[in-house]
Amino acid sequence: MLKRTFPIILAVVVMAASAALAAGLTDRLQAERMTVVRVDHAAGRFLCAEHGRWTAVLRADLRDVQQGDIVRVEPAKGKPAHIVVVRTAADELTSPE
Repeated sequence: MLKRTFPIILAVVVMAASAALAAGLTDRLQAERMTVVRVDHAAGRFLCAEHGRWTAVLRADLRDVQQGDIVRVEPAKGKPAHIVVVRTAADELTSPE
């Protein structure tokens, strides 16, 4: 009996672990990716739609950032975060998704 139920139990455990891993990855992506609502070039920060707060970043990174862009934030210890544009607002609007 154990020989027949073991593969089933193993499959259930693997599926549950995969679901938990996928949920953790989704949470991490949502925390790292933000939609730009407004850019304050002088202060070196942008307003994030998801969190509703201003995030300080390297001023040089804001040069090409525009409202509606999707950015990934890479925190840096003791200094402003680095951001990378993942998708521009224009790309977001023309996407079939």
